[in-house]
Amino acid sequence: MLVKGNFLIIISGPSGAGKSSITSKLLSSSKNLDFSVSYTTREKRINEHESNDYIYVSREKFEELIETNSFLEYEIVHGHYYGTPIQPIKEAMGFNHSVLLDIDVKGASTIINTNHFDCVSFFIRPPSIEDLHQRLVNRGDMKDHEIEKRVAEAKNEIMKSKYFDHLIVNENFEDCFNEIKRIIVGL
Repeated sequence: MLVKGNFLIIISGPSGAGKSSITSKLLSSSKNLDFSVSYTTREKRINEHESNDYIYVSREKFEELIETNSFLEYEIVHGHYYGTPIQPIKEAMGFNHSVLLDIDVKGASTIINTNHFDCVSFFIRPPSIEDLHQRLVNRGDMKDHEIEKRVAEAKNEIMKSKYFDHLIVNENFEDCFNEIKRIIVGL
């Protein structure tokens, strides 16, 4: 798949909606799409890899990066900082690449409203709150109270989906992926 260069492609939605799976498949099927690796202050999960999933830093280091305007956007989500570094985006666009961002709804909203770059935004929604709950349980990396908090937050995030360019319900992964791919190829 060839993607038109110099776009930010934002994949967002609640935890458990399938953002990471969609992002991985988009990256593996495109030659000129780069992934924006976010910074975070949260602990690394068992299945995550430094510099592939996130760049893990202390709260102090993150706040230093805020002071030097190193982020396109940053937010506190679930009690931890998350931020999108701006320099790698500028570098990728210098090579006429587009950049894929897998970010939370707050961060996506900030980018959509800043107009720093041309962007296309996708809100990935689960078919139902019950499906989302089960997906979070099946991941096996959160305690019950964390899952309940994420489900409650997802209800609020879904109400913000109207601010995104595209709302995609991830009921069937392949259908969801193909719809996103169709839109991206048509940019």
